[in-house]
Amino acid sequence: MTEKVVQIAKNLASIPRLSPKIEQERRASVFGMIESGKTTTLLELQTVCTDYANKANKPRSKEKFHFLVVERTSGIRQALGEFYQGMFPEKTPMNRVFEADFLMRFDKMIGKQQLRLPFCETAGETMSQLLDRFQKGQYEISPFMQDANLIHDYILDTDAIVLIAPVTRGVGIEAEKGAAIQLPDVNLSRLLTGIYEYKTIDNTRPILGIAVFLTKYDALRKFLETKQMDLNTQEGVHKFMSRHFPQTYNVLGWYGLDNVKFWATGVEIETEKNEVTGEVQGKLHPMDPQRGYKIKIDHVRGVPIFTEQPFYEFIDWLKNTVMA
Repeated sequence: MTEKVVQIAKNLASIPRLSPKIEQERRASVFGMIESGKTTTLLELQTVCTDYANKANKPRSKEKFHFLVVERTSGIRQALGEFYQGMFPEKTPMNRVFEADFLMRFDKMIGKQQLRLPFCETAGETMSQLLDRFQKGQYEISPFMQDANLIHDYILDTDAIVLIAPVTRGVGIEAEKGAAIQLPDVNLSRLLTGIYEYKTIDNTRPILGIAVFLTKYDALRKFLETKQMDLNTQEGVHKFMSRHFPQTYNVLGWYGLDNVKFWATGVEIETEKNEVTGEVQGKLHPMDPQRGYKIKIDHVRGVPIFTEQPFYEFIDWLKNTVMA
């Protein structure tokens, strides 16, 4: 009877499972304020991960790669379809703390490693209030308070931080209504300090690394290069961050720039000549001009044209820094 039981157990263990057993899950929380390019970054990452998975999952590959997007408060799947039609995503409404979870899974010969990237809005009133209460030790986690649980699990207990810092907003462009009280340098520096202070006091898992995406670089690349701020070089990044994100850069420096990685990203847009002035300018999307400029499409590959290399490097950074 015992041998039969053992054999049945072995047979059950050999049956493939639809839900893979995860040996390890790490978290790298992504933070960005409204109109920082956070949603676009998610769409770019998803595009690169599709290609990354196609290459990794060839027959006889020793390591497989899979990813999954879990929608929370925004229609990322709809946004991806529009992105492939050359359309930027719609603005994320205020006070939506968590947009989506981006899951990556690396299936190795022995074991599976999973990484969860929650995309979080940092400028919303809800986020600020909850973080403030956590920092003061006034918050008791309640199973009925979803945002509070998510902030604890995905932000305060995170293994790595990914910041979305818009180059245009940092320089002072896009100063729209309300932007003056939502300065990205102030916003990101406060967030970093709050997380670090919480982790120090509560002795939670340490932060293994920080990634910073300097988004919308395409809009100001030529201008910044004239100021010796080529964001594809260490010297250029240092000069740019010191000048336009000084508080955030100081916080990063306090905890060690050796553990921080910077990438400049941008999206290529279609242009047209102004019939009156003769100047070349961006072309608004013909399907919905309110969504801004039309993104250029690589019609051979059928994908939008953007700076892809940083995202391949980002995946490797996650593997080597967060998953190691």
